Amino acid sequence: MTDRQWLLPLLPAFPLVLLVLRLWYLSRQNLETMLLLVQYVSPLGLLSTLTIALLWVFPATILLTRALGALLLVSDPHRAARSRLARVAGRIPDWVVVVAVVVGALTWQLRFLPTLVMATLSILGLVIRQRVANVGAYAAATGVVLPFVVALLEYTSFGPAIVDAIREGEAVTVLLLALPPAATPLLTGPVPARAAQAVTHWPAGCAAFAAPFLIGVIFLRAPILPTVAMEVDDGVLVGSVITVDDRMTTVIDTGGAVRFVLNDHVRSKTLCDAGDRPPASRVTVHGWSVERTALSWIAPARRPAAIDPRCEGRATSR
Repeated sequence: MTDRQWLLPLLPAFPLVLLVLRLWYLSRQNLETMLLLVQYVSPLGLLSTLTIALLWVFPATILLTRALGALLLVSDPHRAARSRLARVAGRIPDWVVVVAVVVGALTWQLRFLPTLVMATLSILGLVIRQRVANVGAYAAATGVVLPFVVALLEYTSFGPAIVDAIREGEAVTVLLLALPPAATPLLTGPVPARAAQAVTHWPAGCAAFAAPFLIGVIFLRAPILPTVAMEVDDGVLVGSVITVDDRMTTVIDTGGAVRFVLNDHVRSKTLCDAGDRPPASRVTVHGWSVERTALSWIAPARRPAAIDPRCEGRATSR
């Protein structure tokens, strides 16, 4: 119980800090503007954006913790008995790991799926060694044969994409697609006991240190207000809508200034897709972009349409 007591106060505090920082970032560090946003921005909208933007964190945390904890337990059981990482990993039920794998398969980008497969096979091989036998037919099947068969299938499927990534000079994509299948057989068995502490605790510590900064950067860039383009008497105003009443529309423009526009002066308005950005990678796997997720293929999506000129600041009415 003592391992959890220090963590419990941080669970509600971290999302609250993220939400406040998001409003502070949107207001361009202006206190009056932030207070206006706090008054009108829906908490449900903020939590929805936080959930969607950070849905990938749940499987990443579960799989990394379980894999490193199991690796330490198999490699050095005596030190694992005193390790907080191993104790936390041991408390994660198997069904939670299965849910994390399913969520990761749906929400992670295609180029991260080899890493997901690597983590899944690593956990499977280590758990079999821990619960059944560290050596024998079961350990060989899950720790050697299965990883090599899966690696062969992955290289067959992702081989053309790896070649395309090399041609495009996308080193990160090459590593994400090519390295995990080759590394999987090395992560399904124990490491030398004298190196187990460093091999498991250093990655866990680095991930725990970097995760809040990475999560904060991603969430600070996520849209929390609808972006509209309004054609008014003196031009086109592009910004995020704060509130609308029967007389006036309150908008925060791209420069962070709050604009109050009378509804009678609005000639037309349109909703802009501020979150849709062109892909940074040109690599595809069987016609699918490596930056897409399986959830984006399954869920219904609106067909891409031409960009409204008002979203680019150009008037259309006369």
